[in-house]
Amino acid sequence: MISDSKTNIRKPAELLVFAVTIGMLIFASGCSRSEDQVEFEREAFRTPENYTETTPSGEVVSRDESDWQIGPMFQGFVEVEVPAFPNPTRSENVRIELLITGVGTVDGLRAVGYYDMFDQRSYRVLYEHDRSPLNFGHMTFTINPADFGVNRSYNAARQVNDGLHRLFIYDGRDNLITYGDIKLK
Repeated sequence: MISDSKTNIRKPAELLVFAVTIGMLIFASGCSRSEDQVEFEREAFRTPENYTETTPSGEVVSRDESDWQIGPMFQGFVEVEVPAFPNPTRSENVRIELLITGVGTVDGLRAVGYYDMFDQRSYRVLYEHDRSPLNFGHMTFTINPADFGVNRSYNAARQVNDGLHRLFIYDGRDNLITYGDIKLK
């Protein structure tokens, strides 16, 4: 009996060690992914230098490789089907088409811009969809490029950074999904 009780005591202790080890492995693998996402978000806040040029119908004319990448947390769950179009814009509304491929993986969607290049006080939500989770399938939304300007003025927006503005697309938990640059002519 005594040996049985020692065995019974040792089994829960072994299970606890096993559970802690598994938890640490999961946490460690989550950290590296989180570090990738943090680096992706850090890159997003560099000053825009170029943009992906598109026609009014959404055809890509030239691609800026830094535009419209998908953040590590969302790879395999979200795709940018058609980047911002038309780009450049001459005051026309700009559309973006996404494909949500992971059911139940994206909680809401928010497109954000700045009218004074990343000055936190100039932060402005340009589009918001609070459905959580987003439905599987195609999603298209439109933004007004004048919203990049102070007082929502298109002419003011054209004068900042030579009319080149970055659009950030987040989920409802403030995780960056993708970002890209829009040129106002």
